[in-house]
Amino acid sequence: MSHLADRAAIHDLNTRYAVAFDGFRLDESSGCWAEDGVLDERETGFGLFQGREAISDFFRDSLFAHARNVIHVMFNHLVTDIEGDRAAGSVFCLVEVVKNDGGYVRSHVKYEDEYVRVDGQWKFGSRVIKPSFPGAPS
Repeated sequence: MSHLADRAAIHDLNTRYAVAFDGFRLDESSGCWAEDGVLDERETGFGLFQGREAISDFFRDSLFAHARNVIHVMFNHLVTDIEGDRAAGSVFCLVEVVKNDGGYVRSHVKYEDEYVRVDGQWKFGSRVIKPSFPGAPS
C-alpha cells in the first residue's frame, strides 16, 4: 500500500470510529481497535482500558448506557511516522453528549494515536485522550 493510501485508510478509520460510536454501534466502534489495543482516558477521568473487550465493556457500560445522543466532530487530523504496519498521529475532537437524564456535556479533546495494520486493515493500537481546551467544562 502506498503512503497516501495508508494515510487515507487511517483517516477513514477515525471517521468509521466516530460514525459507529455516534450511532451506538458497539461492535463497529470497539472493532476499530486491535485485539490488544489500549484506550487511555486517565486524563479525562475515565481510566485505562487494555484490550478490545475491555474497551467494548467501557463503551457499553459507561458511555452508551448514559447517553441519548452523541456526536464527534473530528478535525486537524495529522498522520505521521508511517513505517510498514505502524503509524502515529493525532486528531482534535469536539464531543457533544445529551445524557439520558437530559444533561449536556461538551468536551474538546486531542487523541494521540498509534495505529497498527492487522490483516491488511488499519486499527487503533493505542489512543490517549487528553483535554485540549484547558479550563473548558467537561
